[in-house]
Amino acid sequence: MGNTYLTEAEQRALQERRSELGAMDCSIEQKNRLITGVRDYKFVEYGMSQYGYYQVLNIKGNKVPHELTGNFTHPSYIIKLVDSLLKEGKLIEPK
Repeated sequence: MGNTYLTEAEQRALQERRSELGAMDCSIEQKNRLITGVRDYKFVEYGMSQYGYYQVLNIKGNKVPHELTGNFTHPSYIIKLVDSLLKEGKLIEPK
């Protein structure tokens, strides 16, 4: 594959895009800092966002399944979903 050269306009556009992505990363990091009361239930970490909704932050050893993405009004919903996903075999507890 040969070398590719960018024009000045393309370089500026690429630099602007990179700065926009950096700002988005910074925004996501700031939003995650606003999540309080991080709790752990059977290797699933969840916390309350600034708007009073609970959301799953991390699952140790697994990817977050689509059933646990989004916002929940009460942590009991998350606990029920985790228990049902464990029974169905969609989540596996790390040992």
